[in-house]
Amino acid sequence: MKTIVAVYSVIVGIAMLVLWTWFWAAGTIPDMATKPWEIAMHLTAEFTTAGLLIVSGAGLWFGAAWARQVNVFASGMLVYSLIQSPGYYLQRNALLLVALFVAAFFVTLAISPAFKPQQPTS
Repeated sequence: MKTIVAVYSVIVGIAMLVLWTWFWAAGTIPDMATKPWEIAMHLTAEFTTAGLLIVSGAGLWFGAAWARQVNVFASGMLVYSLIQSPGYYLQRNALLLVALFVAAFFVTLAISPAFKPQQPTS
């Protein structure tokens, strides 16, 4: 399961970076001109989530002792994003993206160590 979480975290983190970088390069980030501080903080949260997912996923893959705790935090950030983000796309009737967010939400809940009890150590 650790390998699945590691790969999933890295893939989702990279996908987030690619998506936002694409939007930024294309000049299609909504409200950039009208709500620059709100968008800047949103992008900071998205890029931080992506970075932590990638770093913790790589850490899990290589067996780093700190990686599980960082992945728990990153998974929580991702869950928040996956709950909050579909609203924007629902208003624009982009149902395929909404379905993608909903699916990712349930996959994250199913595999993330953040949502599973830790095994007691002896």
